[in-house]
Amino acid sequence: MLSTLSDAAILRLIIIFAFLVIIAFILYSGRRKPASRPGAVRVEPEITDASETEPPVSKPEDSGQEDYKEQASLGFAPKPEPAKTSRIGKRKTDAYEKLVMLYLAAKSGHTISGAELVLAAEKVGLIHGHHNIYHRLADSSAGSEPVFSMANVIQPGYFDLDRIDTLTTPGVSFFLTLPGPLTAVQAWDSMLPIAERMAQLLDAVLLDSERNARGRQRILHIKEELRAYDREKERQTIKPVR
Repeated sequence: MLSTLSDAAILRLIIIFAFLVIIAFILYSGRRKPASRPGAVRVEPEITDASETEPPVSKPEDSGQEDYKEQASLGFAPKPEPAKTSRIGKRKTDAYEKLVMLYLAAKSGHTISGAELVLAAEKVGLIHGHHNIYHRLADSSAGSEPVFSMANVIQPGYFDLDRIDTLTTPGVSFFLTLPGPLTAVQAWDSMLPIAERMAQLLDAVLLDSERNARGRQRILHIKEELRAYDREKERQTIKPVR
């Protein structure tokens, strides 16, 4: 079942959820004791089925107000979005079925600077574009759709390059919508390594919605879910022969 939300609505919902995840991680990691064994950590990316978990959309006059207040109380006051935005990375349709997300969080007691983010994003091939966020494009053409995107977890979620030197953030979110320009597995295989490389470059932690970090078994499970999604989409496109 397709769900239809505008780019702006999807971005707002992702930012709200990502902000809560990362703030919870910061509070949790600041309180917990060091791990007794430095074993492998788990990443459990969130896959959201739009038909089952479509979040409520606030009225235009009050959308995001509670989250703005919460962020302001924590010292992250939002700024108005720039009037102009590029069309690079704009989706061709608002319809989507699944949303796959990963979160990159600064380590406890630290933040990520805007200058560091820009440098890391450029190194991994992300392009600043539509909604003033970063995108990984399907190809180099001007009208190429995004395979996935990266947004700031602080409202309103964009990266204002004119003021990037003043930006500090506790983290960013990576997200892809399905169906997209690539298969689900291809999109995932593009997003995960780039998110992992960004974590290395920024000395940050890659998380899922439960504040868990990277794990092989969970990654394999998610990939199998995406394979199943691709198989179902392929089945739907095959017309019966009469």
